[in-house]
Amino acid sequence: MIPTKPTDATWTDEQWQAIWAKGRDMLVSAAAGSGKTAVLINRMIEKVLDEENPISVDELLVVTFTNASAAEMRHRMSDALEKAVAADPKSKHLRKQLRLINKAQISTLHSFCLQVVKQYAYLLEIDPGFRIANETEAALLRDDVLEAVLEEAYESENADAVYRLADSFTTDRSDQAMEVLLNRLYDYSRVHPQPDKWLEQVPTLYDVPLGMAIDDLPFISDLKMTIHHALEEALQLTEEGRLLTLEPEGPEVLGVTFDLDADLIRTAIASLDTSWESAYAIAKSFRWPKAATVRKDSCNPELAQEAKKLRNDVKKIVNGVFEAYFTRTPDRLLDEMREMAPLMATLVTLTKRFAEQYKALKIDRALVDFSDLEHYALQILSDDGKPSAIAEEYRKLFKEVLVDEYQDTNMLQETILQLVKSGGEADGNLFMVGDVKQSIYRFRLAEPMLFLGKYARFRSDADKQGLKIDLNANFRSRKEILDGTNYVFSQIMGERVGEIDYDEAAALKPQAPYPEMDTPIELALIHEPETEEEPDDDFAKSQWEARYIARKIRQLMDRETFVHDPWKNEKRPLEYSDIVVLMRSMTWSGDFVDEFKAAGIPLYAELQGGYFDALEVMLMMNTLRVIDNPYQDIPLASVLRAPFIGLKENELAEIRLAAPQASFYEAMKVFIRSGTGIDPAAAEKLQRFTLQLEDWRNLARRGSLAELIWQVYLDTNYYQMVGAMSNGKQRQANLRALHDRALEYEKTSFRGLFRFLRFIDRMRERGDDLGTAKSLSEKENVVRLMTVHKSKGLEFPVVFFAGTGRQFNEMDFKKSYLFDQQYGLAVKAVNPETRIEYTSLPFLAVKETKQLQMKAEEMRVLYVAMTRAKERLFLTASIKEPDKLFAKWRTSSSDVRLPDFMRSRAKGYLDWIGPAVSRHPDSAETLPGNGHVLPHHSRFKVELIESTDLLPAQVDLGDLEERSDTEHDYAAEVKERFDFRYPHQQAVEKRSKQSVTEIKRLQMLQRQDEPESFIQPAVTEKRKLLHRPDFMQEQRLSAADIGTAVHAVMQHIPLDRKLDKSEIEEFLDTLVGMEILTKEESNAVKVSEIESFYASETARRLLLSNNVKREVPFTYAKEDGDGDYQIIQGIVDCLFEEEDGWVLLDYKTDRTRSLMNMEAEMAARYEVQLSVYQEAVESILRIPIKERLLYLFAAEKEVKI
Repeated sequence: MIPTKPTDATWTDEQWQAIWAKGRDMLVSAAAGSGKTAVLINRMIEKVLDEENPISVDELLVVTFTNASAAEMRHRMSDALEKAVAADPKSKHLRKQLRLINKAQISTLHSFCLQVVKQYAYLLEIDPGFRIANETEAALLRDDVLEAVLEEAYESENADAVYRLADSFTTDRSDQAMEVLLNRLYDYSRVHPQPDKWLEQVPTLYDVPLGMAIDDLPFISDLKMTIHHALEEALQLTEEGRLLTLEPEGPEVLGVTFDLDADLIRTAIASLDTSWESAYAIAKSFRWPKAATVRKDSCNPELAQEAKKLRNDVKKIVNGVFEAYFTRTPDRLLDEMREMAPLMATLVTLTKRFAEQYKALKIDRALVDFSDLEHYALQILSDDGKPSAIAEEYRKLFKEVLVDEYQDTNMLQETILQLVKSGGEADGNLFMVGDVKQSIYRFRLAEPMLFLGKYARFRSDADKQGLKIDLNANFRSRKEILDGTNYVFSQIMGERVGEIDYDEAAALKPQAPYPEMDTPIELALIHEPETEEEPDDDFAKSQWEARYIARKIRQLMDRETFVHDPWKNEKRPLEYSDIVVLMRSMTWSGDFVDEFKAAGIPLYAELQGGYFDALEVMLMMNTLRVIDNPYQDIPLASVLRAPFIGLKENELAEIRLAAPQASFYEAMKVFIRSGTGIDPAAAEKLQRFTLQLEDWRNLARRGSLAELIWQVYLDTNYYQMVGAMSNGKQRQANLRALHDRALEYEKTSFRGLFRFLRFIDRMRERGDDLGTAKSLSEKENVVRLMTVHKSKGLEFPVVFFAGTGRQFNEMDFKKSYLFDQQYGLAVKAVNPETRIEYTSLPFLAVKETKQLQMKAEEMRVLYVAMTRAKERLFLTASIKEPDKLFAKWRTSSSDVRLPDFMRSRAKGYLDWIGPAVSRHPDSAETLPGNGHVLPHHSRFKVELIESTDLLPAQVDLGDLEERSDTEHDYAAEVKERFDFRYPHQQAVEKRSKQSVTEIKRLQMLQRQDEPESFIQPAVTEKRKLLHRPDFMQEQRLSAADIGTAVHAVMQHIPLDRKLDKSEIEEFLDTLVGMEILTKEESNAVKVSEIESFYASETARRLLLSNNVKREVPFTYAKEDGDGDYQIIQGIVDCLFEEEDGWVLLDYKTDRTRSLMNMEAEMAARYEVQLSVYQEAVESILRIPIKERLLYLFAAEKEVKI
């Protein structure tokens, strides 16, 4: 029984039902911005707080999509329990729940499976002390196993079949395509509960018995349905054309032509219903009737043109069907399938062999990957397809199983959930929440059809089935955003094209109380005119759109645009951080970074590629290659030309001539030994390099890879060099990232420079890359540039969706094979001798299905992009030949939903947005004469922008004065320049920007009475490199890493109340879940030191303060005494206000040799730093600092400075 909703409740009726309904499986279809997370969390809370039938938090299984979501849910659950305990402090149940919250099963499904596998590992064939392989390690292992499997197959007795398979799917140069195919087939199999069984079904699709008709093939009904849809679309267009001829001034004579076309299409449809053979006969004999002649003066020319366009569309559809499916005889199609059957059997055998050997290798190394976790958990929970005794125990434990983002689950995950939930759909305890319109992870093998199947089965009013609840009230966006989104998607999203009808239940309902404003959705169409001349600078579409968006952002900022908080009825000026630019992929990101930089707009972008192409990374990789093996000519020449060695081209040529037939390394040694004709400076460089190279090679053999990389940076000063180049911060970040990735690599079971280089090479061969390192934080006041996938779950006041005119990525359809969850693998028929490919029947069937799935996925991507916006939404597209494009968008259909043909043949988002928006009354001025108008209360603004209007203003050179060309003038100017003495030479020798830490270090070095415990040795003895023992192989955090972790804790830890030990431990776990700390960093933070801090006088004063500022960054111009200024940067750990002024607090984790005279030592060490902090704070924030404090965590003591 659902309790009555209180009159003052803010929940909608549907939300209230979703929180309280019980007794059967429930599917909550929660549209964008509908508060699904709040509903899910409140349902959990009400279950625990239920007075009549309370349950314990550890009796709920809550499955989330990400660790961050799990951490947020746990945190919000904890807050709710704390409030409940405060309201009823005597409740034993509530106090118990607060203690149990850390044990609650609120996690990703992988984490739940990990817990199951750890607990019952003794039932499996794996080491109970297993660890999770990271992506790098798993990729290296897979590469090794694949190589071994293929090598073994090529040398086996059945090698001919393997070679034929390779001939069909690889090039002459390598069998990398075979490795990719095996890898992907393996991955596809792993999302199924029974991978081997799924693999074994693949060859059966091609094993066609002799005498079998095409009509008996398992997939042929789906293929026929696809052809039916296409022909019915053509038939519908003939009817539209016939009606058009009957309009006043219509081309009446074409009515007969449309009737004849319709009869022919009906005949083709009927033949398909009879048999494939009949349809083939019709296709071969099909001839279009000649169209009747339309006299110019007999009708309206525009109507005649529209009718001709419709008929062309009809012919295009029908001809396309015949060309795709009926060019070869039915017998030939069946023979091709039979020829491919042995190849498929061989492929499956190799894949299964790879799976077996990969599993064995992981078991041998006590490793599991994420896929293993799910399969091992399934093995524990399942007994011959039914729940095992262990699964039954979980069923008794969990009173309810709650799943967030259900639309992104796969079949394997669904099977696991079904094993731990109780009952059937009509009486079960499974609560699922998600939105299939936001299912955009099919490329990760998510299966949205699981959601859609239940959405079709469940009912909103029946007791004997699962319960379906639609949440479509939107609490995020302005009415204008939602109305425009509804207008577009009601026209483009349907069951056949889109996989779900965008009906009244799906339409977004505005609920956020924004003040009324005229803020239409803006569509900017940027037109690049066709000219005979080359366009200036060969501007790409991405640059035009980037420049337009940059100018639009500048206008918004200059016009003092405001953003609103509708729930607090407040407004504030728009900031850069309120703006996001979304793209389908990041391939345009480079141009956007450049254009925004030129416009002076700060931009944060997580670039997905280009890392290994960065100059500094390429040079360091070549240096590592030379250290690994100096007998590599090109890398060695690259290193010798590097700025830290600096040989010239002619010097490289002389080296080559010293030994023309030898390797370049040997030639270099000959060149050095000869000693004749060598420039002394060059000789010194080479001798120094050879000695240095030997040191590096020794370090590579005995030390860690990360140490080697950093030592190269130190020995060459290259890290400092790149910092002085253009974009120096980014270059240094890239070099730091190379060091960090080496650290990650060494955490795997692999070691050594050679394996690291091989891994990078294999990764690049596969086309993988890494994003360039981040030198700017997204938490700063910057515009963010991200993919739509990255934006999922986020919201922004202002959204730009760029590149809507780009075509969808259909590269998969150009390959020789396609994967499908139902049919497995569809391949083209390949003649291994001629390498000619033919589209086989299975390939045709799967291709059409996959194309519709791809269009549905892209439609959902568009939905996610448009629903990120809270107040303003801008769509941009680059176009050519606008008149032809607008004519293509025109439709005479009066149906709300655009014709299937128009939607299914879309090549990009603009092919959906354009036809939909062109029917809107607001588009009449920009897009005139675009067929049927579909009135609506939404608001759109469509602009056609000429790209020439985006060019920068040209400088008029006509007004420049002519230069004097007399000898006297030139001579005087040259003499003046040579005699010039720079008046500020002292300033040149100083850095213009320094950190506070650097100032402190420089001033300390000038002191003669430096406390001994802090003096660094002036000369360090060069240590002999010894092999690191196995017990020391583990990577440890440095003192600086631990200090950074402690500072992160103090930045986020609650300062409104005192935490005890268990609460501190829980808080550290929360920071790990929020990915603020790693697990290693969390373990390095001493809980006892944080406890001592809370017991200190410093904490007591902090807790009493009503105004606390943490992590306060500053940039301050400090006068240096000679009339010049230095830019000082720093971050103040903490400022807090008391009645008589402000206190500046800095945290230190230093560990000194002695506690004697500690206060004097600390004062000497940090006096300069805190003095600069105080001067900057008082100058910038205009607040007086009455006291400066250091809190020393190691000594558990505060020191006044």
